[in-house]
Amino acid sequence: MKYRFPEEFIDRVRESSDLVEVASEYLTLTRNGDRYKGLCPFHREDTPSFFISADKQLYHCFGCGEGGNVFNFIMGVEKLDFIDAVKFLADRAGIAIPRAYEGSQDDGRYKFIQKIYSANLEAARFYAGSLRSSKRAMDYLLKRGLTTETVRHFGLGYAVNEWDRLLNYLKKKGFSDDIIAGSGLFIKRKDGSGFYDRFRNRIIFPIIDVRGRVVGFGGRVLDSADGPKYMNSPETPVFIKRNSLYGLNTARKHIHGEEIIVVEGYMDVISLHQRGIKNVVASLGTAFTRQQAEMLKRYCRNIVIAYDADAAGQTATLRGLEILQAAGCNVKVVEIPEGKDPDDYVSMYGGQAFEQVVKNGYTFMDYRIKLLREKYDLDDRQQKLQFLKEVSGLVAGLDSEIEISEYIKVISHSTGIYESALREEIFRIKKGNAGYKRNIYGKNRHNNSVEQVKHTIKDAVGEAEENILALMLKNIRSYTDLGGRVAREDFSDRFHRKLMEAINLLSNKGRLNVADLLNLFDDREEINRIVSLAEKDISVDVDDMDKFVEDCIYTIHMHRDRQRANYIKQQISELSGKTDRTGEEDQLYRKLCTEFVNIQRKMRGLSGAMQKGGDTDED
Repeated sequence: MKYRFPEEFIDRVRESSDLVEVASEYLTLTRNGDRYKGLCPFHREDTPSFFISADKQLYHCFGCGEGGNVFNFIMGVEKLDFIDAVKFLADRAGIAIPRAYEGSQDDGRYKFIQKIYSANLEAARFYAGSLRSSKRAMDYLLKRGLTTETVRHFGLGYAVNEWDRLLNYLKKKGFSDDIIAGSGLFIKRKDGSGFYDRFRNRIIFPIIDVRGRVVGFGGRVLDSADGPKYMNSPETPVFIKRNSLYGLNTARKHIHGEEIIVVEGYMDVISLHQRGIKNVVASLGTAFTRQQAEMLKRYCRNIVIAYDADAAGQTATLRGLEILQAAGCNVKVVEIPEGKDPDDYVSMYGGQAFEQVVKNGYTFMDYRIKLLREKYDLDDRQQKLQFLKEVSGLVAGLDSEIEISEYIKVISHSTGIYESALREEIFRIKKGNAGYKRNIYGKNRHNNSVEQVKHTIKDAVGEAEENILALMLKNIRSYTDLGGRVAREDFSDRFHRKLMEAINLLSNKGRLNVADLLNLFDDREEINRIVSLAEKDISVDVDDMDKFVEDCIYTIHMHRDRQRANYIKQQISELSGKTDRTGEEDQLYRKLCTEFVNIQRKMRGLSGAMQKGGDTDED
């Protein structure tokens, strides 16, 4: 992976962040021999299965399989990406961030961004103070059903109906014109004479990122004043709308691997949170983005969309469904009764009623079919045929034969069309769709779900490869010894080849530390597999270790040679069956025959050496 930080800086941060100390700030750890144990923060459990190896600076949960170094731990518990996890730990250790961390050598850019964060924070404090001073604004929020505790929790504020109240406040605080202009809090006057406040006579909703920084604001008109009902900050160096989700800083602490509810507006998030539904975020309008989907997937793959029931909300729901599906999420749609939005519904009926609505939500396909049914009059023959044509196209897009069969039954029952006729039409469409067979390796290749990556069957070759890699990671034998006996190309498993390449890379730099090795990997499952290998129990007596290693290397080399021999044999068979071989093909045929004989001789030599217990070198 490519770092935005120097490698030396990352190493320094990791070495300055003891995993036991860091984890102790989140968990209760008890010493267990040479390790520490506690309840896993990544899944619910009653008996501790989470262990930390202090000397290796690695953690591993034997319950859910999660593992990694101190960066991975912070990424998991704080729901941060790698770069932000490094910053988090650097701040904790008192290590200065490199000036060029934003990808530019200009330190002025970094300072400019930090001052915008400071201006936003001061503005949020100013708006909160204005709310406390305005009975009219506070009464409005109380009448909406919010408590003072909720108002305080979300940092709500009020922008007075004046042109320059915030402007004068920030100038007195010493913020320069370039910060004023870059913050997005002000609008430049047409005559060029200065700025005026963007938000006036509005309830203010600070937008806070997962690191607790105020990045922007939303404002709702307090009465029927001119201007749009809701207004957001424009995009700034610190606020990019497509990358932001309102309430994520709070919701991420209340997900617990279950689901995230996505709503449209600020008040939807706040009202649901106040009534105990805290795993909720807003997409800052109706336009859901791919970047927001990737953010949500980092925390949880089960997403519930609870947009408003109007036409704009339905359109946004479909768009959000498609984006989330493409990102590899499991999506459900909530239709709120009586056409209400989440804020109105939960205020009227309470949190438990809303939770029941969520439980009764539609799957992606069910929602699409429901919308089609509402689009057509099934009592009209022509419209019914059009419905059947479109719904067959939807079902044909499914990969699972079981799902297809279930939907055929449902559609047949509701329309009176024979299941056999529906099945024939669906598979006719499926067969005709160019490229409907998807590359399973290309689909959602960053999916980290445990079910998709469990290895239920381990053959002898895979076990031998794991043993050799585990020995390298444990340093039971020197890397130089084992690394000289097996090469990256000898491994049959793609991940094992990748790990061997990473080991070579670190070894060439004069170190082989598993905690550092993990920084070369992005994929969560690959990190877990590396930690599992490092923790693998190889119960072999020291006296038997040489024989154990020889057996593993023999198995790896024999498999490699057997695979190559089988491939060559197939090529020879194809060429020998051709009566009109070209001269070039004839030359290739003889070359392949020679290689096949040599491989067979090498394999017999390996086998004989193993039987004698002698040297298995291939030369």
